[in-house]
Amino acid sequence: MRPHFPAPAAGRFVLVALLLAALPAGAQEAPVSSNIAFGARAGYTHWENVNQIHFGAHLKLGEILPNVRLTPGVEAGLGDGVTIITVNGDVTYDFTEFVAQPWNLYGGGSLSFNTFKPDAGDTATDIGLSALLGLERTLASGHRAMAEIRAGLIDSPGFKLTFGYTLF
Repeated sequence: MRPHFPAPAAGRFVLVALLLAALPAGAQEAPVSSNIAFGARAGYTHWENVNQIHFGAHLKLGEILPNVRLTPGVEAGLGDGVTIITVNGDVTYDFTEFVAQPWNLYGGGSLSFNTFKPDAGDTATDIGLSALLGLERTLASGHRAMAEIRAGLIDSPGFKLTFGYTLF
């Protein structure tokens, strides 16, 4: 059974309009940092009556504004007779005033495309929105380990717990 998607069409329109309105302001600034890093992630997903493990990859594209990072990623969730493929566009803010290096506390949001494919039945894809909070530690090697929680706001899994490792 497919999780219920309760968001009205008007709410989606307002969300997309707000995101599009914010693009020109961000486009006027040159990127602050171009450190691109690739990583792997895995964890637990809960979406109404579906419980899954998920795994995937992310690409940290660096800062787009001071303390603001863009991290797209893709995840595949498996279990309970369903496969969920999620393509995320995470925008996060580093709370540098709360923690010192080698730690990094961050929070933000994610616009995603969620494809829900049951073993038997029709496949559906929806645009989702979620909030996230994470803690990251830079290791002696320069690699980074992270733990993150994510709460679905619109057409996204209700809860995700993810652990990841960024290689370079």
